[in-house]
Amino acid sequence: YGKDARNDPSESAMIEIVLHFLLGTVFSAACFWGAMKLTRIDGTFLGMFLIAAISSLVALIPVVGWLAGIIVMFVLISKWTNAQFWPHAVFMVLVANLLGILGSMALAGLLNSV
Repeated sequence: YGKDARNDPSESAMIEIVLHFLLGTVFSAACFWGAMKLTRIDGTFLGMFLIAAISSLVALIPVVGWLAGIIVMFVLISKWTNAQFWPHAVFMVLVANLLGILGSMALAGLLNSV
């Protein structure tokens, strides 16, 4: 009569979604942290993780979320680091995106060689 959690597809789908979000947030935080170090901006990895998580959650809002997420990301970078919005935070985000592209290519290459 009990519900067997191992065979519940909605529960495993939710776990998969949460794990995907967490891995994506850690990857984004690592890119932000690397960009922060390369651009000589002061901040912490925890701050970069929170920026990645919060801006990703805000970006889930339908229709306007993508824009709101970008705005929240820049505001939090400006608040939680010593970066001014222009040019430091903008440059840091550009470097983080470049690191994300390079990191994705490296991971794809590793997976392709297996």
